[in-house]
Formats: sequence, C-alpha cells, structure tokens
Amino acid sequence: MDREWTEQDLHTFVRNAQAVFEEVSLTPAQPGTGWQDEGLQVDYELRGGRVDCVLHRSIQADGKMWQLQMTAPLAGNVLPEERMTPRERELCRDDLSHDFLTGVYNRRYLETVFAEVLAECAAQGRSAAVALVMLDDGQKLRDSYGQPVMDQLHCFVANQWRKSFDTPEKRVVCRLTGSVFVVGCLDVTASQLAQEMQVLYNAMPRECITTTGMMRRIQYTLSCAAAGMEDGCTGWKDLYEICDRRLRTLQAAGGDAVSCAG
Repeated sequence: MDREWTEQDLHTFVRNAQAVFEEVSLTPAQPGTGWQDEGLQVDYELRGGRVDCVLHRSIQADGKMWQLQMTAPLAGNVLPEERMTPRERELCRDDLSHDFLTGVYNRRYLETVFAEVLAECAAQGRSAAVALVMLDDGQKLRDSYGQPVMDQLHCFVANQWRKSFDTPEKRVVCRLTGSVFVVGCLDVTASQLAQEMQVLYNAMPRECITTTGMMRRIQYTLSCAAAGMEDGCTGWKDLYEICDRRLRTLQAAGGDAVSCAG
C-alpha cells in the first residue's frame, strides 16, 4: 500500500478482501489522531468465545484519510467459552489485555477497562492522573539500530515503569502504540504523579544493553507529560488530549523531562 491510492482503488480492494476476511470496513478517518501510528496496527479481541485478529490501517486516497479495518478468526484458536473453565476464561482475557511484546497492559485494556475506571473517578470527584511517556528521537533510533533493537528498548523502558506501576486498575503502565506508553494512577493529582515519575526517572538507567546481533549500549531519554482530573477532565479522552499537548511542548523544547505544566 505504498503507492498512491484512489477511492476507487480502496473500494475495489474492500470488495476483494471480503472473500478472505470475515469483516471488512472502510470509513473516513477521524481527525486529531495525535500520536497514533499510521502504519498497520494489529489487535486481538475475544468475540463470542473465540479470538479474532483485527487489522487496522490508515490510508490516504484522493487527498482524504481513510480507516481500513479487516477481521478474521485466528486459525486453530476457536475457544468456545462454554467449554472453558472460569480460570481459562480469566487467563484468556488477561492475555488479550496485555501487549505481546512488552508484557505491560495494551491499548485495548487502556481504552476499555482503565478508561471506565477513570470515568468513575471523575463522576465520584476522585483524583486520578495519567502521563504519556515517549522515547525521544524514536525514529532516529529506529533508523540507526533497526526494529529488533527498538523492540528490546521498548521492553526495557516498559519494565522500568512497571516496577512501580503494576497494580491492576489502580497503578498501571500501558503501551499505547510504538514508542509511546501511558502511566495511570488513581488518588493522585498530575503534580503528584509527575513528582513521583521525576524521582523514578532520575534513578532510571539511561542506556539499554541490547543482545540482538552485535551487543550494543543504546543511550536514550524520555519525555513524560502528565494531566489529572483537576485539569477539568472527565475521562481518558480529555486526559489524553492535555497530555498530548504537553508532550509536544516538551519534545519541541528538547525532551528529556517530566512535566505537568502547559
């Protein structure tokens, strides 16, 4: 899909793909996608007792952005819930809530389970805060060292934060996409979360030893932008938009910082 597409090309592709995929949809992309990756995204969802693979891709055609989604069941992974024990169902759903690479929670968990928790906090007047965490110069690192090395770096960064944020629905770290993570915490303000993260970041190693191919020491820095319910937020979407704006400001200033200002 690297060539220039027309809307007619896309609709033809959708018709042809329906012979292979169970569900295929093409809709205009919503504006304001923020840090979301425009490459191929893969999700796994439990639907009606089976595991489905859902492919997402943003494509530009005739000057417009379109969102293509294709769904198919995983071969050999039909899992009728009526045949599963309660523990098996719990483990299956738990696997679907975690990022397959880093092991931290994934975007699905963030936008369903934790988003509901944040909405409840807002309704109850309870404090909560989240922070976007992004590798500085992630694309430059990827171009210099390759994706396998970046995968190890993502795992390393995720584990650094998971040491302190690993309590389901209370203190969590999620991989949102690519080199962007989300730290979420209940019963704290943005300022308190930023202060805690600054202490952790100050003590965090600034290099990762990777073992893919030739052993390397990869130096890195992070930008972390926090927002809380006290910023007038009513849920995850509001928190994300404020964090996104603050993160862009941090990166424009050179990154390597933790902040809740802006």
